[in-house]
Amino acid sequence: MTDPAQLPTAAMIASYRVADFDTWKAVFDSNAQNRIDAGYLGHHINRAEDDPNSLSIYFAIADVDKAKVFVTSDQVRALMAEAGVSSAPEFTWMKPVREATVNDRELPAMIIRHRVEDFDNWLARYDAAGELQQSGGIIGHAANRGLDDPSLVIVYHQAESFDTLRSFLRSDELRAAMKEAGIVSDPEVTFYRGGLDTRY
Repeated sequence: MTDPAQLPTAAMIASYRVADFDTWKAVFDSNAQNRIDAGYLGHHINRAEDDPNSLSIYFAIADVDKAKVFVTSDQVRALMAEAGVSSAPEFTWMKPVREATVNDRELPAMIIRHRVEDFDNWLARYDAAGELQQSGGIIGHAANRGLDDPSLVIVYHQAESFDTLRSFLRSDELRAAMKEAGIVSDPEVTFYRGGLDTRY
C-alpha cells in the first residue's frame, strides 16, 4: 500500500459518455501537456462493463483550485466537443486516503460511493478489512473522501473477474462490515474495466 503521506493532494473522477472511444482517446492524449500545466499528475481510464463508451477517468491532482479552473475552461469544453463527449460531464473531487491498486494492467473494477456517519470510524474499519477483501478476491483497492461532501466515501476495488466483484459485494461478511463502519446511505455501485496507470 502507498504511504498515505505520499498520496496526491487531491483527485478527481470525471464521468461522461463519448460517441466513439478511439476518437475521444486521440483528443484526450493530445491534451496531456495542458493537463500537466494545470497541475494534473496522472490518470487512469475506466470503461463501463455494459457500455465501453461510458467513461470514468481518475485524475491525480496537485492543485485543486487550478485543476477546477482548467476543467471548466472554454478550452476544455471545446476539446470535449471535438472528442465527441455526448453527455454532461460529472466531476467528483476527492482526497485520496488509501491506495493499493494494481496499475500495470486493465482489470475488472467497481466504484462504490456511499456516505458515512463518522469518517474516522469508517476508515479504521476499512483498514481492518484487509483480510476480508483478500478472501473475497479483491486484489487492488483505493479509498477516497469527498472534498465537497466529507461524508462521501468513494472506494475502488479490483478483481480478476466481474463475477468475483459481484460475489464480494453480495457477501454477508461485507454487509456486516459496512454496517459496523457506519454507512448511512445505500451504496451506488458501477462496474468498469480499467486501472492502467499513466503518470505525467
